[in-house]
Amino acid sequence: MFTKRTAVFLLVLGLALALCLACAAGEEGVTPGAKATPTEVFIPKATAVSEEFATPGGVLRLVGGEPPNWDAHRQHSYQTHRVLNFVHARLVTFKFGPKYDPWDISVTNNGLAESWEISSDALVYTFHLKKGVKWQDKPPVNGRELVAEDIKWTYEHLMNVKPTATYAWKLDAVSKIECPDKYTLVITLKEPRAPFLGFLADSYIGEILPREVEEKYGDFMKSETAIGAGPFMLQSYTPDVGQVYVKNPTYFRAKEGLPYVDEIRMMVLPDSSTTLAAFRAGNLDIRGISRLDLPSVMQTNPGINCYETAITASISHLTPRVDKPPYNDVRVRQAISMALNQQEIIDSLYLGYGVEMHGPINPASQFYLKDQGECAKYGKYNPEEARKLLAEAGYPNGFETTLNVSLGYGATYEEYAEYWADSLAKIGIKAKIKKVDYAGGVSVMATGKNEDLWWKYNYGDGLDPDEQVWQLYIPDSIKNWAKVNDSKLTELAEAQRKAKNDEERKRILAEFQRYEACQLNYIAWPQAVGITCMQPWVHNYRLHAASYVTGSIYEIVWVDQTSPTRKK
Repeated sequence: MFTKRTAVFLLVLGLALALCLACAAGEEGVTPGAKATPTEVFIPKATAVSEEFATPGGVLRLVGGEPPNWDAHRQHSYQTHRVLNFVHARLVTFKFGPKYDPWDISVTNNGLAESWEISSDALVYTFHLKKGVKWQDKPPVNGRELVAEDIKWTYEHLMNVKPTATYAWKLDAVSKIECPDKYTLVITLKEPRAPFLGFLADSYIGEILPREVEEKYGDFMKSETAIGAGPFMLQSYTPDVGQVYVKNPTYFRAKEGLPYVDEIRMMVLPDSSTTLAAFRAGNLDIRGISRLDLPSVMQTNPGINCYETAITASISHLTPRVDKPPYNDVRVRQAISMALNQQEIIDSLYLGYGVEMHGPINPASQFYLKDQGECAKYGKYNPEEARKLLAEAGYPNGFETTLNVSLGYGATYEEYAEYWADSLAKIGIKAKIKKVDYAGGVSVMATGKNEDLWWKYNYGDGLDPDEQVWQLYIPDSIKNWAKVNDSKLTELAEAQRKAKNDEERKRILAEFQRYEACQLNYIAWPQAVGITCMQPWVHNYRLHAASYVTGSIYEIVWVDQTSPTRKK
């Protein structure tokens, strides 16, 4: 039972806090021997090292997952897009690196577009492309020039691929795409789409693909099809072992010295204990470190450079099938929400470093509504009221259900499923945990065969509210895994997409969030503020909210002469 685990956890927590204070003795703001509280945990801050001092060369060693396949247009798994973004270029990009706010989602011209204009009615986007951009020198493209027709083909392929592309909805406003010349791309929309430019920069539809590859292979499923115009080239791939990427010598930003490292080794390791051991031994260059592990890691690896990460863009919900009993009764969903003690999760599981989350929009977003009105009470922990709601819904003794949990997010989230089961048990819902492999679970949910409750499937990058309010709530969306069919939510989701400015959009999304606070089609889980640590020789790394845009994040990372991977 999770309650016993929690008792042990809190004991370990006390020891960890004491160790943290010992590590922090003498630091400003920390008094040796003071009573430990979560906010007193000492966190070293990373130094933002300028690219001006970058030393090219060396190997960067990372850990990642196994991509289900390599098709950017037929696969929505983050594991697929995380590896593809090493290889592919995008039309426009965000700002990356330590000198930028990780939630700065303004768009820059570090992609294929040199500049662009948007018409006054927000319907016509004209992009002027960089000249001389080359595809990677691999057959069948063999380093030919990338031109406007390639981008046109990519976007039209995304909109037309069968079975329906999982992220084609981001281009659903496109009326036509034209190429007046080799270096000009004109996209005309049927109606204004507020997040459109940001969509072109993201990690899920942004990858520009060469048509010759599909003509040769029939699709992009195999690793051999990973040919792009991005900073890195896929050199080798061994399933369940990892991938090796090498510097693309013809990359269009090569004149800026990018990418800095010669090679990236993306390893697939079996579990978190293995990756932690690899980091301690200096065989892994960057890793997220739990707050419980941090004190001992700082002792065994005193030179590491750590920093507190921003709230992740990847958000988590408990997903019920709201079109079927018992979850089609709003009182049952409200009861489940009131069974979850978000502050306890933050205080215990996150050691006090976290943010409560209510509704579908990320708390870090400018569009998140903190005061969600009269129905905000359903987001507050109240098991007594939850049991009353269940009784009113016809379940005075609760009921039995299955809690499906994905194995694709690590052991920590499997333990969080136990917390969910324990919380539900306190209001009379007996949830049997069923572990489901990641790829199989995605397939089940995408085909609408999911039943009962499902825990921990990410909902897009979460950078723009459209990632949630459109994907999760529109009846025919492939990611409407709860099977929501609510005309008011549909109307508001459509209206916010067409808003002429941020203020109008905030007003619409505020109404959406207040209404959803009552309906609770998805039950939110609080967001943690984590820690990322780097080996002493790693510089200029900072995780961005668009964390899967790996090429742009890692092309500016460099390793100094102390790195064990430097060539002699």
